[in-house]
Amino acid sequence: MSADVPDGATQRHSRIMELLTFINLHEPHGVSITQIQAHMLTVFGLKFKTTSEMVKELTLAGIIKADAHALYHLTEKQRAAMKRLIAQEEKETSTLPLLKRIDNIRDPEVRAKALKLYEELLETLPDSEDGEH
Repeated sequence: MSADVPDGATQRHSRIMELLTFINLHEPHGVSITQIQAHMLTVFGLKFKTTSEMVKELTLAGIIKADAHALYHLTEKQRAAMKRLIAQEEKETSTLPLLKRIDNIRDPEVRAKALKLYEELLETLPDSEDGEH
């Protein structure tokens, strides 16, 4: 299989994360199933039925919930997880140029040592700019 084409699980994960991010962006008001379906159609070309099946699955899993007006929201637990994920991505994005430089090191021993130091750096850095760790 080509490295350029994601496998099914990777593709599904990216779609689910996009759907959750879309809902998260509409908090605290929530978002309708039609808005979610339109977004997923636009971004991935998904059929409305496919998106509604994903929404149903995420609801059954307790990741999202519908309110009395049939607007979808992330559950509290999922909001906290999204917040942690975003903080982790921001931390990794800020160190990406360093990782690219490490990847260019030709000597395998030196590269391994640099990667170990990079991992220690990630563990040491706070999770956000306000100093939380």
